[in-house]
Amino acid sequence: MGTTQSKTASEPIIFYNQNVPLQFSQGLVDSLETKKQAATSSENNTRPEDIEAIVRQRVAEKLEHAKAEAEKDHQQAYSALAKSNLEKDYNSVALGTDIENMIQRIQRTTRKEIPAEIAERQEAVVACYKKNASRPLDCWEEVEEFKEAVEKAQKKFVAAHQ
Repeated sequence: MGTTQSKTASEPIIFYNQNVPLQFSQGLVDSLETKKQAATSSENNTRPEDIEAIVRQRVAEKLEHAKAEAEKDHQQAYSALAKSNLEKDYNSVALGTDIENMIQRIQRTTRKEIPAEIAERQEAVVACYKKNASRPLDCWEEVEEFKEAVEKAQKKFVAAHQ
């Protein structure tokens, strides 16, 4: 009967008298104070230079990652192109003839000479813009004359090729 306590240890101890003084050991108080100081000092130790260094490091890491991804994509595209060239049986001789054919097509479609009237109107517009650099809207008449000359030349070209 008297060998066990009537209350278990898991129940909290409640003091009904609020005038009972609570005492804590000095070691507990010192431990709590050092933890509090360590937490506040670690938050305040982050200087702008440290933050900038961290940001630079993260940016450098992201840049390296992006470069690696770009290199990987480049290698994949290159290997796919090489594979398709092998499938189509392209070689340096065939590519050389293709390039020569393209050059000949480009040379056949050389640019025609600009009609004299359009060249004169173009020079007038350029001269007006140079003269009125701060007021380009004053050149509206020259621009309209240039547009009309171009439109007339376009109609003449279309009529000649119908």
